[in-house]
Amino acid sequence: MEPTELQARWAPTAVLGGLLALTLPSQASTPQGQVHRYDILRGETPVGVHDVRLERVGSELRVQSSSRIDVRLLGLNLYRFRYEAQEVWDQSGLLRLAVEVDDDGKPFRLKGRRDGDAFRWTSDAGAGEQRLPLYPTNHWDAGVLRHEQVLNTLTGHLNRVEVRHLGTESLRLPGGQVQAERYRYTGDLSLDAWYSDQGQWLGMQFDGQDGSQIRYLCATCAGTGSL
Repeated sequence: MEPTELQARWAPTAVLGGLLALTLPSQASTPQGQVHRYDILRGETPVGVHDVRLERVGSELRVQSSSRIDVRLLGLNLYRFRYEAQEVWDQSGLLRLAVEVDDDGKPFRLKGRRDGDAFRWTSDAGAGEQRLPLYPTNHWDAGVLRHEQVLNTLTGHLNRVEVRHLGTESLRLPGGQVQAERYRYTGDLSLDAWYSDQGQWLGMQFDGQDGSQIRYLCATCAGTGSL
């Protein structure tokens, strides 16, 4: 997921301790092959999908996040975006990360792994290092809400953020209304994100440079806090 550079073109992803006390993100309760799908909308128009697949393999939690966005007008493809991220977590936190992006023909790659108590990565934008814990901007893990820095998987840079809880509200998802906890990012990232009271990522929204509203809404989360 993850805004910033991609937000400037309006397309999403970057781009959370009462919800989850997570060192290893939700591994104990993660079923094999759990998949959540998010509809991506520009205003009220569907433009793509975002999938998150979680799978336990031994002591590891492996997470695959992928986005596919196509903007068309009168049959013409105006914009195309593809995103693939592979995360591996264990009891000590983020172990490995690999990201590939195709932003309308412009490629970007990032690859990193844990080294002692730090996470080191290289990308098309250069190299970086940060002490753990470190969360990438993929949003599925509510543990990111407790941190002031995130690794932007679209730019390869650390983003400083402030995350505030705005309260509980009703959120309309494709499967119906749910009760959701709303959080707001300010700083290097500007977006709102919603989670269930159990830490399930329900959606997010931000404004593109052209003023259009971009939203991710969980299409497989009906029943989570349903009204």
